[in-house]
Amino acid sequence: MSSIIVLMSKIEEARKIGGLLNKHGYRPDLVCSLAADALSESCRLENGVIICGGRLHDMSFVELGDCIPRYFNLIILTRNVMNEEYPDRAVKLELPLKMSELIGAIERESGRYYRRPSDNKVIKQSRNPEDLKYINLAKDLLMKNKGMSEPEAHRYLQKTGMDTGTSLVETARMVILLEQ
Repeated sequence: MSSIIVLMSKIEEARKIGGLLNKHGYRPDLVCSLAADALSESCRLENGVIICGGRLHDMSFVELGDCIPRYFNLIILTRNVMNEEYPDRAVKLELPLKMSELIGAIERESGRYYRRPSDNKVIKQSRNPEDLKYINLAKDLLMKNKGMSEPEAHRYLQKTGMDTGTSLVETARMVILLEQ
């Protein structure tokens, strides 16, 4: 299963791109503003793409290209395509770009990708049973300790994950540690 990591110097930009990808049927695994976060997540995941901006806070995209695992590809979104030296494995897309160009680059660079069915509903990615166990336990703890309903607890986990830039499973694990 291919993963998508969105890395931009401003978290607002990363969230916008993540939201647009989500609307087009792609679910980013991480949306962040630090290359270190993207690197640690890419080491944990099996394979995929990192979509990054031309400027980053904690390292250059050239350094990022050198550090990412070999089973990850880099897509660089920049306004200045001609004047930089890019990593060999990187795909360069000039801003402003159409969403179809970004989707095409993701599809070319990733082995498997998420698709929308013909009725325009996003296909839900199935979770493994261990991840579901953590999510359900965290929801149960929130319902018991905070008096939330099941949908409220689920939304709380989603929102907290989005605010902290962590996955739903990681957020559930944090809640379990804090609520027990």
